[in-house]
Amino acid sequence: MGTKGVVAILVSMAILLTVVSVAKADRVDDLIQLLIDKGTISKDEGTALKKKLGPEAPAQQQQASAQQEEWTKKIEVGYNKGAYIKTPDGRFSLRTNVGLQGQFNYQWLEGQEDKTTFQVKRARLWFTGNAFESWLKYYTQITLEQSVNLRDAYMEADYYKAAVPRVGQYKVPFDREFLTSAFNLQLIDRSIANNQFNLGRDIGVQVAGFPLGDLFEYRVGMFNGSGANQDNVNTEYMYVGRAVLTPFGPYAYSQAALDDPKKPLLAIGVAGAYMPGLDPGERRILAGVLGSTSVVPVKSDVSELVGDMAFKLHGFSFEGGYYYRIIDPKAPTRFGSTNAWGYYAQAGYFLIPKKFEVAARYSYMNPDTPTQRANNNQYEVTGGVS
Repeated sequence: MGTKGVVAILVSMAILLTVVSVAKADRVDDLIQLLIDKGTISKDEGTALKKKLGPEAPAQQQQASAQQEEWTKKIEVGYNKGAYIKTPDGRFSLRTNVGLQGQFNYQWLEGQEDKTTFQVKRARLWFTGNAFESWLKYYTQITLEQSVNLRDAYMEADYYKAAVPRVGQYKVPFDREFLTSAFNLQLIDRSIANNQFNLGRDIGVQVAGFPLGDLFEYRVGMFNGSGANQDNVNTEYMYVGRAVLTPFGPYAYSQAALDDPKKPLLAIGVAGAYMPGLDPGERRILAGVLGSTSVVPVKSDVSELVGDMAFKLHGFSFEGGYYYRIIDPKAPTRFGSTNAWGYYAQAGYFLIPKKFEVAARYSYMNPDTPTQRANNNQYEVTGGVS
């Protein structure tokens, strides 16, 4: 057999091996006969190829089928409140969710031209699941609107419900309204009081749990005090503690009565935070107003307190909170100690259960700071339908 014959056979075998990997075994003879009819290979060469490939093709297919079946036994893919992939033994899982909120604004500006605009209010990507054990959980949230930023990234060991340690970056466990996801709000935004007093996100450790079952929840933590995606700038930390009493059973961090509860649900919470030696501008990203040098103009000890309450029954829901803050400059300065306070009250009702809701909110605050203590009170009246 000449060189051309060898090349023809090699090419033919390459073609056959490629096709055989995806074709059924009973097609091998037909393909070889086609090559013989076209004169690409001789009849003897075709017979030799049949002997070589014929018995092996079914075996290769059986092996590939067995490998595929074995792979499907090791992993499960599907959708349940998000696209997920997990192992049947529950030791590994990954769930992906995407959240989008669009918005159209029409603004009447006194003394200025009216303004209208479309916005991507929120665009978020979540990755949640567990690794190595069912109780070793992780949570990651990425912000996509305007720019890509890491919003949350933490791991927690949910082994003992009475004490669950968490480490990473996440919401500071302070007030109910901010701990409620933006996708679980009744109205488009949180209250002006919350915008003034919430403590945003930070990096640190906390321990949380339900030592009395569903009747009581606590969270205590220590954080850098510098905000999200930031290292600590000194040796001082932020200390936070929150406790919630739920006498009628668990109360989710969601404002509307979407579940239409047939029995009353109540949550009463209190929390405190202490930030010793907070530097001006130390709190920078996703950290609330305390990063503003007009709010904290010199190194100060900052304390915040909050009391909040939430109630639901049938289609009715109510939520309210009261905030109090003390900014106490550490060194002798022209700035004195300053107190600020604010509150909000919000209610909603489903006119059509689980379908159509009306809601309203009133919020007031006296946001005194060392640099401004007069003529700065603000109030908000907001209504909405869903």
